[in-house]
Amino acid sequence: MANHNDATDNETNINEQDLSGFANVYMIELLYKEKPQLSKQALYEKMQQYTGEVQLPEEKVTPANSEDSLAVWETNKDKPDESESGVILFFHMNHMVPFQEGPLPAQTCIMTSERAPQVESYESALQQAWHWTEAREAVAGCSHSLLLTDFCARGLDYKERLQLITGALRALLETAPCEAVYFRASDKIVQPQVYLEAINAGQRLYGAMNVRFYNVEGRDSGRDEMLIDTCGLAALGVSDVQCHFYDMEPNEVASLVGDIAYYIFEQGDVIRDGETVGSEELRWLCEHQHALAAPPRYVLDLNPGPEHYAGIQHHDQEGGTE
Repeated sequence: MANHNDATDNETNINEQDLSGFANVYMIELLYKEKPQLSKQALYEKMQQYTGEVQLPEEKVTPANSEDSLAVWETNKDKPDESESGVILFFHMNHMVPFQEGPLPAQTCIMTSERAPQVESYESALQQAWHWTEAREAVAGCSHSLLLTDFCARGLDYKERLQLITGALRALLETAPCEAVYFRASDKIVQPQVYLEAINAGQRLYGAMNVRFYNVEGRDSGRDEMLIDTCGLAALGVSDVQCHFYDMEPNEVASLVGDIAYYIFEQGDVIRDGETVGSEELRWLCEHQHALAAPPRYVLDLNPGPEHYAGIQHHDQEGGTE
């Protein structure tokens, strides 16, 4: 099975995830043919439009309801402007994160990369790019990139956190259009204009969630095994979904897996182990497990019944344990 391994520097260990798959820092790459030229003022205005009130580091940022519980952030005026050093930081005053010492605004950061994008770094995403047949060609033509991340945002509600990074991405795309967008959490490459159209149409998980398909090899079962899963939800703090199966139409399985994943995103992890989902004719038994495909994370495993299920669950069809 494909596995995307990101090469990160020791001093910027910002892509570290625990076994649950939760992303302490959410990361999105924008790939460009030419070096992007950013207008800080235009970007600021777009950030205000899509994320609400924004302050820059040179402005004072104090915790709400407190005058001394947190230190005031104030940029050293003797240092060069962040845009000149390759880093632009925004404080989002409408997205306050609670800390023991007091609330602090969530932040987004835009950084330029000193290394040109390499196609092999996105290989697993390109193998699953069923939605964009020209993705490989687009990535291969890129020589520059920007990295969009959030900071101090892990304490936000997961829907608000996605809303914030989505707004920041919209602002950046409209200020500096690119050739391809790569979501590290979902290992998904998307076409920028299609992404913007999807977001405008209310598809909040476009890009943030990837529905993937694998042919499973290495088992002498005599039957063709397949795995369909989602990737991206666990990074936000709710379960992804997977189904390991035989002799079923993959598109139908993918449709159900995607539907259940959207339900989990909207409602939270409300499906308990041993409960079933699906139609009256076909009930799929549910159990939380570790994911079969990388990256390591928690998933809701779907069992379509003994005739089609290729995995292992510890609950019987009545919802009890074996």
